[in-house]
Amino acid sequence: MIEERLRLLESAVKNANDAIIVLEAEPGGDRGRRILFVNEAFTRMTGYAYEEAAGRTLRMLRGPNTSLIEVNKIREAFDSRKPVRVELVNYRKDGSEVWVECNIVPFADEGGKFLHWVSVQRDITERKQAEEEREKLIYKINTINADLTELNQQLETIGAERTMSLMALTVADRVRNPASVIGARCKRVLAKNNISEDLKENLRPVIEEAEKLEVIVKEFEAFLKNRQSKFTHEDINKIVESVISILEREALYKKIEMAVNLSKEPLKINIQKALFSVAVFHLIKNAVEATSKGGRVIVETSKDDDSAVIIVSDTGHGIPQGDIENVFKPFFSTKERGFGMGLPLVKQIVSEHLGNLILESKEGQGSTFKMLFPLRWK
Repeated sequence: MIEERLRLLESAVKNANDAIIVLEAEPGGDRGRRILFVNEAFTRMTGYAYEEAAGRTLRMLRGPNTSLIEVNKIREAFDSRKPVRVELVNYRKDGSEVWVECNIVPFADEGGKFLHWVSVQRDITERKQAEEEREKLIYKINTINADLTELNQQLETIGAERTMSLMALTVADRVRNPASVIGARCKRVLAKNNISEDLKENLRPVIEEAEKLEVIVKEFEAFLKNRQSKFTHEDINKIVESVISILEREALYKKIEMAVNLSKEPLKINIQKALFSVAVFHLIKNAVEATSKGGRVIVETSKDDDSAVIIVSDTGHGIPQGDIENVFKPFFSTKERGFGMGLPLVKQIVSEHLGNLILESKEGQGSTFKMLFPLRWK
């Protein structure tokens, strides 16, 4: 009876697109349920011919990445004689992995006698790979969003500190200096011998108030000093890597090749991390924006004698010779909608780190920005 049903089954599933495996109803001792039949789709999917699979068990398809949780579900289904559906990694004859959707169903004859199990396996490797790529993309997007949030916070911090610095200069210019002059002149008048007691009494409160203004200014400056970003000893390679992780998605979207060649040895100097990140970010973003589809952006770091070097090159439209000397001036921009503050800010940041910023560009041939920072200052 079983042999006849197997012949009928073989005829029915011979040309099926899904792999079909027929297993004996009960295991023979500890060896598990033997394979009684496999179709041609099984051979195409696994590389095992019928002669190689017949008489063996499903263990032949397992490997190091096969989920034991899913295998236990199959065992529980066997024990309870209930159908089961799992997704798991199987292994082909050549050792390569294949993701399968595996449906195992018990079969009985007309009288209810349990005869065998039928396993239908579908190759879902492409779907799983797509899901994995989507998960990676979601993770990367989340990471990029987190990096952008951090960068925005850094920009806000920089803006606040620059505003407070301007306030300090304004306070010093408009409050402390006049107060100092008033106090000093009042003291000189008070030191004279030929002034009346009445004038002396009137001058002393003026001097006291002038001194109070000087104390207020000093307290404000002390508060500002505590709020300013501190220089820390950092590896600039890591700064460049973090910025590239944010911008490489934009390059990929524009179909621009981003070539990165970072120094194998750490390049540590003292930097204000937030400011330094903004400078690197702006140069690489400019390069990506200036480069057309199919172009190339190159980012390199290296050690040159006593300097740490960051080079950002692109194959974009370049800068006209007449504009090169102006690009670092505030409010000058080669972009239609630019404000002309980006490169002046970069130059200022580089200068604050005792560095040097060099630009080489030819119209139609791209641009190269080179930042050099003294390693002795570390």
